[in-house]
Parts: sequence; structure tokens; C-alpha cells
Amino acid sequence: MKLYLKLFINSEGASTLDIIKLAEEAGFSPYVGDHDFVIDFESPEEYGDILEKLHRMLEGTKTLYSVTTRRE
Repeated sequence: MKLYLKLFINSEGASTLDIIKLAEEAGFSPYVGDHDFVIDFESPEEYGDILEKLHRMLEGTKTLYSVTTRRE
């Protein structure tokens, strides 16, 4: 399964390049299309771990996000 991540970066928060670096360090891959990044997962537990990591990653950056999951 895949989790797609769309970021909404605030000009009062962390820089765009810093956010991209954080996402890549967390295992997300850049994605061209309606979303900014994608990451694969296999189980509900792994999905939960990814969401926790995502929340911690963006904490304090003033970045908003939305996620979409698909079974592919």
C-alpha cells in the first residue's frame, strides 16, 4: 500500500528545502503529480508508525499536511 503526502508550507515556518530534506530522511520519496511525496507500507501498524514519524517530523515547522492512502 502507499501513503501519499501533500505539504502546505508556511512562509513563517521552516524553509521548503529543509522540509524536503526532513521528508526524505524520514523515508518519503518525491512524487510528481497531485502529491509531493510517497512512502510504501505493508500493515496497519506500519501505517501508524509512519503517521507518528510524520507528525514528529513536522512539529514546529508550521507546515500543514494531508495524506491519502491507496492499495496498489
